[in-house]
Amino acid sequence: MKLVSAQTETALRAALARLVEGRPTRTDGRLSAANLAREAGVARATVHRAAAILAELKALQSVGLSRPTPPERGVLKAERTRQETEHLQAQHLQVRALLARAESRRQAAASNIHPLRRDD
Repeated sequence: MKLVSAQTETALRAALARLVEGRPTRTDGRLSAANLAREAGVARATVHRAAAILAELKALQSVGLSRPTPPERGVLKAERTRQETEHLQAQHLQVRALLARAESRRQAAASNIHPLRRDD
């Protein structure tokens, strides 16, 4: 099996350090081989060829160093949820207005209908 170059190993170690410190630049920050590869700018297969770094990653994963969501992400998620709720409420109001308009049109059309008179 082909090992990784020193340059690639350095990039992987720097990426692992960023993930552990909680300051990822290209990923969501979870400790995984795929995120490590993205963070280092290499293929996932390259991560699996770097046995020592992969072992470190697995050790960190088993320790449970996959931190909880940073507060910034929690705030962003809460803001997104609030916006989605407001959007849903606006849609609900629009649907109610459209239904009310359709009902008023139906009533207006029904009021214009007069029975035919027979002149017997």
